[in-house]
Amino acid sequence: MMPDAPPTDPELHEIVSDAMTAVSSPTDLIVALIAVAAALTAGVLATRWLHRRLGHHRRVASTLIDYLCTPLLATSVLVALQVVGNPLIGLSATLLVLFLAIRVLAALLELLFRPTLPLRLMLRLTTVVSWLAAVFALFADRSATIAKIYSANVKLGGISLSSQGILSGLVVGVVVAIVALWGDKTVAALLRRSRTLQPNFVLALSRIFSVAIWIVATALIFSASGINLTALAAFSGALGIGLGLGLQKLAASYISGLIVLFEQSVRVGDNIASNGIVGRVTRMTVRYTMIRTRDGVEAIVPNDSLTGNVIVNQSWSDRNLRLVCGVLVKGDTDIALARRLFVDAMRAQERVLEQPPPHMYITGINDKGIQLDGHFWINDPENGQHNVASDVYDAMLAGFRSHGVQLVAQ
Repeated sequence: MMPDAPPTDPELHEIVSDAMTAVSSPTDLIVALIAVAAALTAGVLATRWLHRRLGHHRRVASTLIDYLCTPLLATSVLVALQVVGNPLIGLSATLLVLFLAIRVLAALLELLFRPTLPLRLMLRLTTVVSWLAAVFALFADRSATIAKIYSANVKLGGISLSSQGILSGLVVGVVVAIVALWGDKTVAALLRRSRTLQPNFVLALSRIFSVAIWIVATALIFSASGINLTALAAFSGALGIGLGLGLQKLAASYISGLIVLFEQSVRVGDNIASNGIVGRVTRMTVRYTMIRTRDGVEAIVPNDSLTGNVIVNQSWSDRNLRLVCGVLVKGDTDIALARRLFVDAMRAQERVLEQPPPHMYITGINDKGIQLDGHFWINDPENGQHNVASDVYDAMLAGFRSHGVQLVAQ
């Protein structure tokens, strides 16, 4: 949260007054600048030395060193140099104590929520911005230029933004984004660990919670920035209509994705056929479903096509899939022998299920011969269908040749 202007403090008021008087003395100003530069240099060098000694593998120690080492050592040096009686050095030490307090809060925030690298860098930059804002607030009533900058306003349509509101929005925005991202990941992890929720429900609920978390985060950032949400409503409505018309297909895919996930008409691992694409579902998101075809190609299917078209789900009730192998034998073939050899060839394959048992049927008779079709079931179609059919044909042909059963060329 953006630090408010500090309350009236007689001691602080005296330090600032003495420092402003000392600025008019070139000697005191040069001495103070040299002291501050020396203190900061000592802090930076000590920070680098500690990093070399401890390395970057200890996360807590490395974070504390990054945030606190330089301002803490620089403050200590300036406090020691106050013996020279320069009020500017005392003011610099006071301001560094304020910066150190802000850095302590930021370090705790990073250690608790473990933000990503971009947010971590933004958080460290925000500590500097927040400190500068506090310094501006301290000197706003002593400098007309600073007061003018601090109270500047910018109007964009019906939205009014102040420089103070922009700084507050930046600081609060980074903090809220870190907490929101942590909350998003935490909720998703808790849902994934659930033993009662189906994977489709986990994905759908995690996306719903994610959207809700970021809506609340956005509202908090706008509120901290001083943006009137009522004034923003008209603009948001017009923007929403424009985006709705331009991105209606994308919106339809997201809504359809939630429908598919909650209905569980398609699940990861199912073998489906949709719009001429046949294969196994390998991944599902709110926007699209990924299907791996028998050719090993990944097809990305928008979810709105799954809700608006017929889907053949071969794994809806169970994972069993029936396959058919057919041959044409001569008319004088011993059908009983051919049936036995055909069934034995199907049963000889490890992937062919015993229940339901494989069967052979006569499905056609013509002047060329007799059509025999073998029906068998597998429960692992993701491991391939053509390969098990090929194995059945190999075993069947070997049995036919050894017993003199002849095929007819089609």
